[in-house]
Amino acid sequence: MKNPLITVLTVAVLAVGASIGLSLLWRTDDTEASRGRVVSLMPPVTETLYEIGAGDQLVGRSDWCNYPPEADGLTQCGSALTPNHEVIVRLNPTLILANNSNATARDDLRGLGHAEFLPWLSAEDMIASTRRLGQLTGHVEEANELADEMSVVLLQPQPATGPRVLLVMLPEPGKLEPVSFMRRNSVHGQMLYPAGARNAVDEDVSGVPEISMERVIELDPDMIIMLGIRDDLQESERRQMIEQWSRINPLTAVKEKRIGVLSGRHFYGAGRRLLRAVKELGAEIERLGHEQP
Repeated sequence: MKNPLITVLTVAVLAVGASIGLSLLWRTDDTEASRGRVVSLMPPVTETLYEIGAGDQLVGRSDWCNYPPEADGLTQCGSALTPNHEVIVRLNPTLILANNSNATARDDLRGLGHAEFLPWLSAEDMIASTRRLGQLTGHVEEANELADEMSVVLLQPQPATGPRVLLVMLPEPGKLEPVSFMRRNSVHGQMLYPAGARNAVDEDVSGVPEISMERVIELDPDMIIMLGIRDDLQESERRQMIEQWSRINPLTAVKEKRIGVLSGRHFYGAGRRLLRAVKELGAEIERLGHEQP
C-alpha cells in the first residue's frame, strides 16, 4: 500500500508544477494581449495611434488611411461603412476602432470582434477620443499630452471681432456649387477661432454642410478660404480656383480680393499636423487682411 503522505505530496508537487506552467503560459498571453491587435477604420484614429506610440499594435487599417507612411504596410480592411469581413476575421483583432457615425456598420463590426465607436466631429470629440485611445492601448500619458496640446489651441471661443471667413473645400475645376463649407460645430470650423477669425456661417449645422451660391451672397463673408487636400497643388491651379470665385461680383471678399487657397493633407489630418494647419490658416487670414483692393 502506498504511503498516504507520499501520495499527498506527489499531488501537491504536480499541482504546483501545473500552476507554474499555466502561469508562464498566461504570462505570455497577457503580454500578447497587452500589445493588442488593433484594426482602425478611421484615418485620424490611425494617425493618432502612431502619434501616441501605439502604432505597433495596429494590424489593419481602412482603405483610406494613408498617414503616416508606416500605415501603408498594414492590411487594408475596407471601411467603417463597408468592412471587409473576411480580412478582418483573418487578422483576429482584439480591438476594432470606427467612427460613431450613423453610417458606420456597427452590427457588422460588433460581430467581428470587440468594437469601439469614437466621435470625431468637433474639437471636443477629437480631444476626448484621443484620451480614450490612450486608455485602450496603454498609452495614457502620451495621449493625454497630445490632447492637452490640442485643447490649448482648439478649445477657444469665437472671437468677438475679426473677419467673417467662409471656409470651404476646394471645388472641382469649373464647379462651385453646391458650396461645401466647414461648419462651426466641426473641428475644421473651430480652427478659425485660434486663427483669429469668425465663421461666416454662424450657426450649428447637421447633415451635409452644403449651401447654395445665393446663400453665400446673403452671408457676404469678409474672406473666402478654400482648403484642398493635395500636397502638390500647383500655383496655376490656385489661380484658377481664385478666378472661379472672382466671378461672383456681389461678394465683398471678391471686391476686396480676399480669397485664398491652402492645400495639404495636414489640413484634413489629426493631432499635431492639425495644429500646424491652424498656424497656416492664421497666417493666410493675416495675409488676406493686408491685401489691397
